Amino acid sequence: MVAEMVPEKILQPKAFSLMPLVWSAGSVFGPAFGGFFARPAEQYPNLFGRIEFFKQYPFVLPNLMACCVFFISFMTALLFLKVGPASRAGHHWLWKRN
Repeated sequence: MVAEMVPEKILQPKAFSLMPLVWSAGSVFGPAFGGFFARPAEQYPNLFGRIEFFKQYPFVLPNLMACCVFFISFMTALLFLKVGPASRAGHHWLWKRN
């Protein structure tokens, strides 16, 4: 997919080198993100203290936030990522119209 998004051969190594950088950033910021939003009723009692749902399920907020980020990423890819003819070559059955 990266090779399709960067058709210039000269820029492809730079594009492929960004993949581990993004993975590493996610490995660092993901747990920090989860820890920041975990136990919201205890950490932020003025904001979430009166909501029993967050007291009963203290780890639901980081999961909901991760789901929102995933949904936004998925919709962005679905709406704006262009699929070229090379990608469809082996999967012609996916693109059949009834």
